[in-house]
Amino acid sequence: MKGSALLAYPLTETEIAQLDDFLISDSVPEEAMDLSMMDGFITALASGPNLMMPSSMLRWIWDSEHGKDVPTFANAAEAASITTLIMRHWNDINETLNRAPAEYEPLLLERKADGRTIQIINSWCSGYYKGIAVDRDTWNPLLARQPEWFTAIMLYGTKGGWDELERRQDIIEQHQAFADSLASSVRNIHRYWLEQRRLQIARGEIPTVIGQSEPIRRAPKVGRNVSCPCGSGKKYKRCHGAAEDAVAEDNRYPVHSPLSQRLSRDGTTVDIQIYDDGKNGWLLEVVDEFGNSTVWNESFPTDNIALAEALNTIDTEGIASVIGSVPTTTIRH
Repeated sequence: MKGSALLAYPLTETEIAQLDDFLISDSVPEEAMDLSMMDGFITALASGPNLMMPSSMLRWIWDSEHGKDVPTFANAAEAASITTLIMRHWNDINETLNRAPAEYEPLLLERKADGRTIQIINSWCSGYYKGIAVDRDTWNPLLARQPEWFTAIMLYGTKGGWDELERRQDIIEQHQAFADSLASSVRNIHRYWLEQRRLQIARGEIPTVIGQSEPIRRAPKVGRNVSCPCGSGKKYKRCHGAAEDAVAEDNRYPVHSPLSQRLSRDGTTVDIQIYDDGKNGWLLEVVDEFGNSTVWNESFPTDNIALAEALNTIDTEGIASVIGSVPTTTIRH
């Protein structure tokens, strides 16, 4: 199975249980998100106004309070396995919201009470609210414009909301109504921000990426005459951008990931190139058919995450977002 297919494949029940077990184990920090909170958090990011780097997303999953503490993995294989499961879940939510929003449903815990199954939504709403909180200024206009979309999220996902629920003492039917409203709220929110991003792209603006220290760097000319992001100090075309020269100069570079691939969307083809930065990280570049490149300035902890970032950018912003200027001598068919 190709890497792109693997990362887009929804988690099985067994894999969900595996991820759940890890997130509640002693291997993670005390403030790590549980499975439902993680689902709410990822959903907020996928349906929200800005993109977030996978590395930033993961640190909030590991430590929902401060985004600093990290898990203790048994070995590199476990780290890669758990990270891949999270990224696949992210891609599944993102793919569902973009291509089949009517099928979206939040991942909620359940409990039995008086012979009835009651959905527990506190954790999911707390996760969704955390996704809002990390980018609150950008969310504020929609919160003010459509507060009814956030009623359940604010009631069940914030301390002020919990105090209000304690005061209200809603009956079970009202609680279930709030639970049933979450999916439609997510779809409304996602539709709103998706349209805003489309307008942003139409204006030629580069969407904000949370956790990215610098804007995406684009080289609009054939022949990538920019400094290599690996930090070598060489021109990109003389370093990672030219495999033959680089290998001759230092046989460590470039080490390309097997997840590097050619991708076609809407009649346009790009090459997703993922390669070792020489510092236990992975660099990401997307090259179009004219030799223009989009290079992410930050490295990624695994090649799986780098691929997920490229696929998410293309799915969210469209493949045109990683296409440079067409040379005047080129006739495009």
